[in-house]
Amino acid sequence: MDFEKFLELNATDHKGRTLHDMWAFSDSQIEQIHDFIQLVFPLNKPSRSNFNGPYLDNDSATTRIRGSQIAKDNLVKSSHWFLSFLDRNHQWQNRHNHNQLRVTRMIESLRLLVSDDQAERCKSTVFRMILDKNLINETTLVFWGKA
Repeated sequence: MDFEKFLELNATDHKGRTLHDMWAFSDSQIEQIHDFIQLVFPLNKPSRSNFNGPYLDNDSATTRIRGSQIAKDNLVKSSHWFLSFLDRNHQWQNRHNHNQLRVTRMIESLRLLVSDDQAERCKSTVFRMILDKNLINETTLVFWGKA
């Protein structure tokens, strides 16, 4: 998978979907489709949830994305898109929810590929969205704090 081209809107994933297609997902699709998040927010390590999922498997891929303003701008746009989904839907605010793992991935991807500042802004937004911190398990809060 060429993440740089995908993030620059010049390639599709293995199912022929573009980043634009993913941004057009309904809330139901975001909730139910599980193979897009590794593409929208790539990391340089395999997913713990999807062992066969794609990841940035070499430093040059990470460096190319960091050097592409278009890819970085689209990563930020993706974070706004996903944060909007979270803001509209509160089911993720409970003891255990797969969207909490997605939040960790989003923050880590922004830190890896865009900037520490952007990752911190995203993290702050997530913490402001939480209606009751007692609804989120402590382990997740620690993961987010370290992301």
